[in-house]
Amino acid sequence: MRPAPLIASIGSAPKVRFALVGCGAVGASHHLPALAACQRAEAVLLVDRDAGRAQALARRWGVPAAAADFHEVVGKAEAAVLALPNHLHAPVAIELLRSGVHVLAEKPMALDTSQCDAMIAAAEEGGARLTVGLQFRFFDSTRLVKELLAAEILGPLDRFDLRLGVISNWPFATGFALSRETAGGGVLVDYGVHLLDLLLFWLGDWAEVRYRDDARGGIESDCELELAMGSGVAGRVEVSRTRNLRNTCRFTGRRATLELGIWDPDPPITLSTGGSQQVLSGRALSGKKAGLDFIGAFRRQLEDLAGAIREGREPAISGREGRRSVALIEACYGVREPLERPWMHPPQLAEVWR
Repeated sequence: MRPAPLIASIGSAPKVRFALVGCGAVGASHHLPALAACQRAEAVLLVDRDAGRAQALARRWGVPAAAADFHEVVGKAEAAVLALPNHLHAPVAIELLRSGVHVLAEKPMALDTSQCDAMIAAAEEGGARLTVGLQFRFFDSTRLVKELLAAEILGPLDRFDLRLGVISNWPFATGFALSRETAGGGVLVDYGVHLLDLLLFWLGDWAEVRYRDDARGGIESDCELELAMGSGVAGRVEVSRTRNLRNTCRFTGRRATLELGIWDPDPPITLSTGGSQQVLSGRALSGKKAGLDFIGAFRRQLEDLAGAIREGREPAISGREGRRSVALIEACYGVREPLERPWMHPPQLAEVWR
C-alpha cells in the first residue's frame, strides 16, 4: 500500500497567514523564500529581537509588518514558524499554541521529551496544529525508499549503514549552536536529528542503542551509534562536523542492496542485486517533476501545515512524530560512552594514560 500523500490537493480556501519568529540564517535563507513560493500560505509578520533585522527583511520580502516581541503574533497571524535557538522552541511554542496559534517548530522539536510533551499538551489545549521542521521527510527519495522497504524489494533486511559528515559553513546569526544549554547538544542534535527521524520513519521504533561521542563535557562534533530497531534489523550511524563522509544510507537485504544520498533533496538512488555487477541507478520523481531543492522541501512542509489547518487534520509530521527523534537523542546521551580516536592516545603516551 502506498503511503498517504504528504500534501493534499490545493483548494480555494484563503491563504493561511504566517508569522516568522526568528529572522536568523534559516529564516532568511529558507523559510521566507519558501513562504513566498507557497500557494496556501503567506508571511504577514516577521519577529526578531533585533527589530532592525526584522524590518529589513520585511522590506526585502514585502511582508507588511515586523515586531521585536513574539507576543505580537497573537491576533495578527494564524500560524507561526519558530526559527529560534533550540532552547526557545518549547517556551515560545507553548505560549502561542495555548493562544490558538498553529506552530511549525524548527528541529529539534525541543531540548528533551518533557518539553515535547508540554508542547503537545499546549496544542491540544489551544486547539492548534503543531508540526516539526524535519524537512528530509518531504524529499521524494524519502517516500520512495519507504515504499521500496514496505514492498520488501530487498528481501528481509540484514543491516543498514548511514554515514553523514559535513564540515559546516552555515552562516549562524548567533553562537547558540556552540552551547549545550542553548542547543541541547552538538552534531547529533543538529544533523543527527534528521537522520534518526528518517530511520524511525523508514524502519519503525527502536529497541536498543549504544552511543559514543567526543563531547568530553562539552558538545560533540563526532558521534557513532549502534542502533537496533524493534523489527530486529540493526545498523550503524556515524555523524560528523569535522570530516566529509560519504553522506549516504545503505540498506542490505537478502536479495538486494539499496543506497541513497542523504544530504541532498534530490539524491541518486542505487539498487543492486546480490553479488551482481548490474545496477539500477536514478532519482525519485514526484509525478513528472524532479530537481527538488531545500527551499522546495520547506515549501512542501508549509503547504502541508496550511492544508492541515484548513482541513482540520493532523500535519504529516505531528508533535508526537517530532518527539520520537528527541526521545532517541535523549536515550543516546543517557548511555554516552567516549569516542576514542587513534590520535587521542598515541603509543608514546600509553603509560601516561594508564
